[in-house]
Amino acid sequence: MLLTLGTGLLLALSGAAFATVPSFSSPAKNVAAPVVDDGPQITLTTPAVEPVAAVVPAPEPKAAPAAAAFDEMKHVWQSLNNCGPASVVMALSTFGIDVSQESARVPLRGTNILSGMGPQKVDGWVNANFGLRSVWRNNGTNELVRRLVANGFAPMVTQWMQDPSISRIAHWRVVRGYDDAVSTFYVNDPMLGNMVPLSYQWFQNNWQSFSYRYMVIYDPKDEALLKTIIGDDWNDAHMRKNFYERTKADAYAQETSAAWLAYGEAAYGYGLFSEAVSAFERGMALGSVQGVFTLRSSYPQALRALGRQTDADAMQKRLSTSASSPTVSSPPDPFALYLAFMREHDSDSARVTE
Repeated sequence: MLLTLGTGLLLALSGAAFATVPSFSSPAKNVAAPVVDDGPQITLTTPAVEPVAAVVPAPEPKAAPAAAAFDEMKHVWQSLNNCGPASVVMALSTFGIDVSQESARVPLRGTNILSGMGPQKVDGWVNANFGLRSVWRNNGTNELVRRLVANGFAPMVTQWMQDPSISRIAHWRVVRGYDDAVSTFYVNDPMLGNMVPLSYQWFQNNWQSFSYRYMVIYDPKDEALLKTIIGDDWNDAHMRKNFYERTKADAYAQETSAAWLAYGEAAYGYGLFSEAVSAFERGMALGSVQGVFTLRSSYPQALRALGRQTDADAMQKRLSTSASSPTVSSPPDPFALYLAFMREHDSDSARVTE
């Protein structure tokens, strides 16, 4: 607010009698009324007060009880190679949304009926059609899945459909509930049925080959709660670092093919391409990689990032012929390339200053 005060106004406020001016008139001479010289203008500015945003505390998630499950979740038997869209449809049913897996197939998988579904297209589709959002991350844990279910989220996970000693088919399923008393998750599986029991140990072991990937479809109003539950891994850069450190430790402790392949995936995603190649080689030497679809992109792309184009092409061909189902190769991970570039840039800068 601007206030302009002159000397006359200041005098008036102090009681000087300028409100009434006497009038003098004469036939011979007119006398003008006295003129008040206001002097220089003084402008006072009141500083604008910025509104203070109210600090909204992060919502406190419910502690996971000993058992929890969704009362209502549609079960869908999948069509050919359609476990991903079928699982999305089942997760959507927890919002009261009834949609067919066929309507989700092409938007989420494309027109190639033999290609599987990655998580990348789900967010745009559920947002455009239902006003919902989705987020996916690697580095999931059994405890995280329990907390998600306990707080009303139905996570989708990528695992082996059955034990890999029986068949090696990569598969999406939706977690419907859990029971600590019997150490069991219950899943709605588009191939195996409704409320299928999977032991905690089996669930974790058969998740490892797929980087512990999970995806959550959620209402935007619940995003703050979901972020609190996921924690540090909500930030993609933090998740990559956490996943790398976890899988590196597991690889040396467990010394299994699955553990070393997970380490390779994490090192690739963290922009450590030489480490990734070494881990992939160790994982392949320890066991079969048939059906591990993520390897078909990350291993060749790690070789290409190292300038080993010929080796990358040969590995791409080798992994494609060992696949149990065809999957379109993914492009290079731009964030992994960025992390590698920044790491090299920081290293160069350190050498210059030495």
